[in-house]
Amino acid sequence: MKIALIDDHALVLQGLQAKLETIADFEIVGAYTEVNDLLLCLKYKDVDIVVMDLMLKGIHGFELIEKIKHLRDKEIKIILISGFYEEILHKRALDMGVKAFLRKEVSYEELISCIINVGKGNNVIPDFLMEQYANPMLTEAELNVLRYVVEEYTNERIAQELYISRRTVESHISNICRKLEVNSRIGIVREAIKLKLL
Repeated sequence: MKIALIDDHALVLQGLQAKLETIADFEIVGAYTEVNDLLLCLKYKDVDIVVMDLMLKGIHGFELIEKIKHLRDKEIKIILISGFYEEILHKRALDMGVKAFLRKEVSYEELISCIINVGKGNNVIPDFLMEQYANPMLTEAELNVLRYVVEEYTNERIAQELYISRRTVESHISNICRKLEVNSRIGIVREAIKLKLL
């Protein structure tokens, strides 16, 4: 596996490079503290996986991910490492196609295992996030409303079908939007299909 590394802390980068170079299946194509150097490497060299810090000098990791995605025809798998472990960052990273998101506290053994798994085409997603993606905590009543939203029923017709008030339907739809982090009926339908809620 051909790997490129980026971290704006040179000491961290050197330690990471030295450890990964001991793995026979890994070839470290480049290790960079500057974003432009990494982008040049990805443009001209064959790279399978980028291991990168989320917080970089002068650029946010998500912005760099967008640049990487538009740089090459070939898919470059990305492993994010971050001191921030907030759920919302995880979800954003997944939506952007990141293959793994690790805490900075992980051991080298965990990182090496993660790189091997990502190299095989797997995603490395924490259990708590998998559970949330599988069940975004919609109530039975909300799921009932969701089915009719997907069928393009109006709020009034949903109310008639479920024998509830229109205001209750609106409340359910508002809660569904909040839980699925969308702001429209189209967004609800898109997320419901993506999350296989129906």
